Amino acid sequence: MTDVRPTTDAESVLHTLFGSDLGGHEQVVLCQDRETGLKAVIALHSTALGPALGGTRFYPYASEEEAVRDALNLSRGMSYKNALAGLEHGGGKAVIIGDPDTIKTEQLLLAYGRFVSSLGGRYVTACDVGTYVRDMDVVARECRWTTGRSPENGGAGDSSVLTAFGVFQGMRAAARAQWGEPTLRGRRVGVAGIGKVGHYLVEHLVEDGAEVVVTDVRAAAVERVTSRYPQVTAVADVDVLVRSPLDVYAPCALGGALDDETVAALTATVVCGAANNQLAHPGVEKDLADRGILYAPDYVVNAGGVIQVAEELRGFDFDRAKAKAAKIYDTTLAIFDRAAADGIPPAAAADRLAEQRMAEARAPRVAGVPHQVRQ
Repeated sequence: MTDVRPTTDAESVLHTLFGSDLGGHEQVVLCQDRETGLKAVIALHSTALGPALGGTRFYPYASEEEAVRDALNLSRGMSYKNALAGLEHGGGKAVIIGDPDTIKTEQLLLAYGRFVSSLGGRYVTACDVGTYVRDMDVVARECRWTTGRSPENGGAGDSSVLTAFGVFQGMRAAARAQWGEPTLRGRRVGVAGIGKVGHYLVEHLVEDGAEVVVTDVRAAAVERVTSRYPQVTAVADVDVLVRSPLDVYAPCALGGALDDETVAALTATVVCGAANNQLAHPGVEKDLADRGILYAPDYVVNAGGVIQVAEELRGFDFDRAKAKAAKIYDTTLAIFDRAAADGIPPAAAADRLAEQRMAEARAPRVAGVPHQVRQ
């Protein structure tokens, strides 16, 4: 008689990795350094287009299984993001488990750098939630495959600058598709999360003449923005924001922002923000389309940061990187056109275009011969 037992979290993670459409990852590395307290997951989804590139997230996950799932989801998203950004990079992501305010140390970051270095260039890391330029400077002491470093250490600095610029370009494209003009002037835009990227996005919106409403769980972040831009309005929380009269909703915090309840409550007719993995579950993209809400796929519009750090590998030139990030406008419009032509939501159209580029890259590869890793 077969022993039947409940499926554990670990088993559901393995199913995601090996047995579901959301898996297909090439490699997942579990890293531990007891001396420094490091626990990390490095997930390589695809190297079809080149070495995997993606940031390091430092976050107090509720469990190791949750951390693995996040690394799997984020790395898959990076494959699609890098493909549509036109980069010669596949997708990867790393997560460090723990509260960065309490456990992050120089020795822990150095230990993490050694793990990244052990992959021999298959994974190139950068900043993400909970990690900063100064952290990448430390990691780079042990790992040459580190981007997002400070200019004085040969890097490009804060990638949030071009992330916000790219989101703004995507928002201009959505305005063009929805209202006929590539401007947010006179439109009411709600920004949820005004941290590393969100406060730069507010700057672009104010300069473009938008009416901006913001919210953030941190009072200091709200104070920083409203003191600089007195014309910006703040509301108590995300629930209040999404129910406010808006033309555009910009989720710029953590993922899962577009769930059933939020989509039902939205007054905005455009969603375009910097957060990764905004769709809480499959089917949300259709719900948005059914309500007449134009969704600019997150991994398309927030690619400015990864464009910036990829340029760092070539010898960074800000103007060159910004020019490439400006093309997010054209890419976003192309996705809207493809969605309309195929009768599918923009998220599905973006996926098709990204998958097409990755498939074309795999086709000519000689079996057993990997992409050359840049030294």
